Amino acid sequence: MNLLLIQGLIRDQRCWGDFPERLRHHAPHLKTFSLDLPGIGTEFRRTSPDSVTAIRIDLAKRFHEKIKHGEFPTGPWMLFSTGLGAMVALDWTDAEPLLFKKLVLLNTSSRDVASPLERANLVHSLKILRAVFSNRSENLERRLLLSASNRFAGTDPRMQELLQRQTRYSKERPFSRLTLWRQVNAASAFTLARNKPTSKLLFLSSAADRLVSSECSVRLADRFGAKHHSHPWAGHEVAIDDPEWLAKETADWLENGR
Repeated sequence: MNLLLIQGLIRDQRCWGDFPERLRHHAPHLKTFSLDLPGIGTEFRRTSPDSVTAIRIDLAKRFHEKIKHGEFPTGPWMLFSTGLGAMVALDWTDAEPLLFKKLVLLNTSSRDVASPLERANLVHSLKILRAVFSNRSENLERRLLLSASNRFAGTDPRMQELLQRQTRYSKERPFSRLTLWRQVNAASAFTLARNKPTSKLLFLSSAADRLVSSECSVRLADRFGAKHHSHPWAGHEVAIDDPEWLAKETADWLENGR
């Protein structure tokens, strides 16, 4: 099995931490591959497009080029994605319905199933925006952790180590404010396609997510008649807070449909 991993808003693929390794532990036949969104990570020297469809076109072009040049296998493929990445995944499976057999979609939303305040908590969004304009990578990464992680939001001593690592990533591959603005616009405008995906879908969410209401994932699952599993205490960044739960839930469903 081949699984493509796509991160969310302004997140570098390195921010998965040990989640891919844990996935492969629970599904030994699984091979994981990652692509960064345009304007982020390996693509930081470019600027993000301003729509989910345009972001998807960019990703799909790089994905198929890697297959053509032998960097990625031909298939079969499945996809795991979170936040904005999951919106891109839903758009992608509509454009290429036979490409991905299964999609796992974490803590995502759509304009036609949730209100703006359910899709982005106003208080935390303003705090993150303030950190962006501080022009200090450490300020931004600390605020992202405080808002998106429930394990590391307090006095956990591991937070400093994680903060240093995430700050290093941010400094090595800095994204532009224009990319952030365009990604936010793309996510805000995203609506579901009319066609029901032919891929099998699993929606995952966190009941204690302080950035995006878990009701968004519940409604998306209801819309598509898909399964939905919820984590009881993790924040928006489940791969940080409880990667073992996330890996096991994902691997079980990918391999067994549970």
